[in-house]
Amino acid sequence: MSVDDIERLSTKLVQDAPARDPADVAQLVLELRAIGSPLALAIARIVEYVDDGLVDPAIALPALAEACATLVAGVKGQVDDSVLEAARYQIDTLTPMPDKPPRVVSIDVPIIKLRKKP
Repeated sequence: MSVDDIERLSTKLVQDAPARDPADVAQLVLELRAIGSPLALAIARIVEYVDDGLVDPAIALPALAEACATLVAGVKGQVDDSVLEAARYQIDTLTPMPDKPPRVVSIDVPIIKLRKKP
């Protein structure tokens, strides 16, 4: 496979949404991991999150396709490192955040103030 397959596979994911071909997802992740750059690894991670249902595909897939196009341009030497880093930052914002822990409310009452009901 070539680096151009990354762009083709990411575009196919957008066009086929909401359905996803597991073989296309696996191939895209494999190709991205083979490149191994910070942007490629960030894209691969979010693609896996989308496939696992942890990130909304309607939000993530267009950004992923754009990032893949930027990655391909970077591999071909058409964009500089600052553009690649900006794309990586944008993709990292799609990482799901853990739920906030529930807020524990405690009432601070001295024991001397407590009384039995009459």
